[in-house]
Amino acid sequence: MTMITDGTGSNYRAGVTSSNRVLTDSKSQTVFEFQTELGNSFNLNTDDITIPTGVTGDQGLLYVKNNGNSDLILLGWFIGIRNADRSVATDETNLFKLIPNPTGGTLISDAEPAVAVNRNLGSSTVFDIDIYKAAGGSETVTGGGTPVLYQYHTTGRTFGSVTLAVPRGQSLAITVNTYGAGFDIYTGFTGYLG
Repeated sequence: MTMITDGTGSNYRAGVTSSNRVLTDSKSQTVFEFQTELGNSFNLNTDDITIPTGVTGDQGLLYVKNNGNSDLILLGWFIGIRNADRSVATDETNLFKLIPNPTGGTLISDAEPAVAVNRNLGSSTVFDIDIYKAAGGSETVTGGGTPVLYQYHTTGRTFGSVTLAVPRGQSLAITVNTYGAGFDIYTGFTGYLG
């Protein structure tokens, strides 16, 4: 007779069901949950940015560049708006865009640091990411490819599920066209190292 015993020396033996199957335990979790346990998940946040009333055209809000060896896997995009003043706006909402690989603009050259935080509060992992936020309204973003995502949002908080990979050396920027509205805003992403 062969017995399956615990290799740690505690003499536990494997259980067998009446169908002659070994009893097992399993745990199911998402990759994001697993990466959070390892200290590899993050939030990328701008904090509040004040957009002045009367400015039109695309304004840069957030810039992210991956300098690390692992892909940044972005799973969620969040936007929060408060104190909206649409008194001189020419449209009823705001249009947000995600621009891949921008090449310049004051959003990048001003390099106002934004925040990358680890979602595992006990982890000391530091992420190798350049992350900048707008110092205020009218920040520019130049170059880059065709926008990957578009999002309309007017006020309050919104969260959207996205699945984007940002490989080493690649970058993105978030812009908004307020059509003249002014407000306080924050935006950012949640994700993990792939």
